[in-house]
Amino acid sequence: MPRNELPIPLHYDPDKVGQVWKVPYQRRAEEAKKWAEQNRVHPASNDRFKICLLLVDVQNTFCIPQLSCS
Repeated sequence: MPRNELPIPLHYDPDKVGQVWKVPYQRRAEEAKKWAEQNRVHPASNDRFKICLLLVDVQNTFCIPQLSCS
């Protein structure tokens, strides 16, 4: 299975690792779509080999009153 290295998305900020901040979900989704098109990343549903990772309630911004629940 060949592996290609992809560029890190522009929103990644190594100085923010370990911090909690409000995520602009709509903007991030639009950027993700453009990034996938630019880097020729196809939907996983098109893959022959499939694997699943199930994460439950990992949105830690729900714990911060000024963020997602406000």
